[in-house]
Amino acid sequence: MVAPYFAFLDGAFRYDCASCGQACCRGKGIAISAARELVPLLSRAPQVAPLLHPLPGGYVRLPDVTDGCWFLASDGMCSYETTHGRDAKFTTCRLFPFNRVFRMGSTQVVDVNSVVCPIQDAHGTGRGVRHEELQSELAAIGKDPLLDSSVPLPSGARELRWLTLETTLRDESADFLQGSDYGGFAQHQQAQTARHLGLRGSDPQTDIAELQHYLDGIYGPSLTEQLPQQKSQVSRALTLLSPSLRFNALFRKGVDDYRRAVLGLPAQLLATSVLTLAAVALWKRPISLRALTELHQAQSELRSLLSRLREPATLDGPLTANELPKPIAEAVAQLSDKLRQAKSATIPIGQQLLSVSQSLQPAERALLPSVLTRAGESLRFVSSRP
Repeated sequence: MVAPYFAFLDGAFRYDCASCGQACCRGKGIAISAARELVPLLSRAPQVAPLLHPLPGGYVRLPDVTDGCWFLASDGMCSYETTHGRDAKFTTCRLFPFNRVFRMGSTQVVDVNSVVCPIQDAHGTGRGVRHEELQSELAAIGKDPLLDSSVPLPSGARELRWLTLETTLRDESADFLQGSDYGGFAQHQQAQTARHLGLRGSDPQTDIAELQHYLDGIYGPSLTEQLPQQKSQVSRALTLLSPSLRFNALFRKGVDDYRRAVLGLPAQLLATSVLTLAAVALWKRPISLRALTELHQAQSELRSLLSRLREPATLDGPLTANELPKPIAEAVAQLSDKLRQAKSATIPIGQQLLSVSQSLQPAERALLPSVLTRAGESLRFVSSRP
């Protein structure tokens, strides 16, 4: 069996199928192994045969309806498991929510599905799922196409020892779970990444502090000053999820340069912490790990922009927002003019945003980065990254 890498701390998460509403069992369908699970399924539940759809790669799909899986019992548990035993349960269901399993070279990556499952923070309680338990499950299941999905490594990942860095940062994240804000862990990630890549001449603490300055200027430091408890809660939740979010960012489709991608991750996660705190201020209640994951994914374009506020940028064409209130439209027009000037190539875009937003109300100012994402590829960064 290949060596596993778990993209979360040991014992970090727990889940409760009976009380969660069975989000994973409603409208998602099931992919099963044609070689291992199809014949037993047909002998135990032949009535599902008309619904089965063979797929390339050794899979068979069993759809369900939004009311629930065909085997979802009224008590919220799996009737297939109850009747036939846990060993008979389909691999994807048996491992859920830790069923995001990938093969990357000689490493088997096991990730948590925090998009669907309302996992709970269990770190330090002794009630979380342990790596050892999951490793035993994987060994018991054995060879299965659902556990052998190959993910290509971006250029430079193997040579720059991606697994060493991610394992180090995952294990060290435990030291930052009690932090008052996410900035400390963001600085640590930046420093460890620079050290790992052998970079010299940059100051991770200053870099992250400068980015925080721009984020505070746009979204308002009062947000974090008024919500100290929520700030620490967001920091803990995001720190717990960071190994998983890092893995998904580094190895998603379209990432072709590992070095550049890994250098930008701490800043992107810091941007997520600010956006999450804004959501908590609106929601007026703690945000769940599932909701934080959804927010992180939904705001990918915005957080990517926010993570680069320290870099100069130029604009190839005009940017307008005439449908928005006049003060915002005027600020966007000013920003567009500034970014189209030659000297824009030497001024951090965060500074440009702050310079045109001084007369705006805080809520209006916070809209500017979102409007700027409209520019798309016409916004060209003059990158300062090594």
